[in-house]
Amino acid sequence: MAVHHRSAKNLTDGVFGMHPVYVGNKYTWEHFCDASDARVLAEQQIWASVTNKANNEAFNCTNGDVFTWKMIWRVLCDAFDIEFVPFDEKEEFDLVEFMKDKGEVWDRIVEENGLYKTKMEEIAYFNGIDKLLQFEFQHVCSVNKSREFGFHGYANTLKSIPEWVQKLRQMKILP
Repeated sequence: MAVHHRSAKNLTDGVFGMHPVYVGNKYTWEHFCDASDARVLAEQQIWASVTNKANNEAFNCTNGDVFTWKMIWRVLCDAFDIEFVPFDEKEEFDLVEFMKDKGEVWDRIVEENGLYKTKMEEIAYFNGIDKLLQFEFQHVCSVNKSREFGFHGYANTLKSIPEWVQKLRQMKILP
């Protein structure tokens, strides 16, 4: 999503005169979903490996909160200093098709910003993003079992996204 937003910002800044379009459907825009911050996932894996009563048990791992993609879209727009434009179901947009020839735009972003040399397809998987944002069902997992067994790790999803954007900027992956 960050690559899409940054590429759209570059395109907005003079190339095509466009804004980043929400690439999902109305259902994901409006309904709750959850996510797993890599830090929470790692913490839970370590906890499960050193906690005897967690042996041979399966646990869901999420941040412990829920969000709508409308909320995430606003956070991403803020993180990349792009105007928030609400989802418009009349505006059809194929992310995979749109991004398939934007490798040169990404190459220019990398060069102009002195980023670590990456190809767009090395850091973004647009088919996966497209599938994720086209769900027609609510995706929320319970972490009750983890809590009952003693794991209480969590992350605020809306706060963790700007943190990850900042980390990727510090690592010179994103401008």
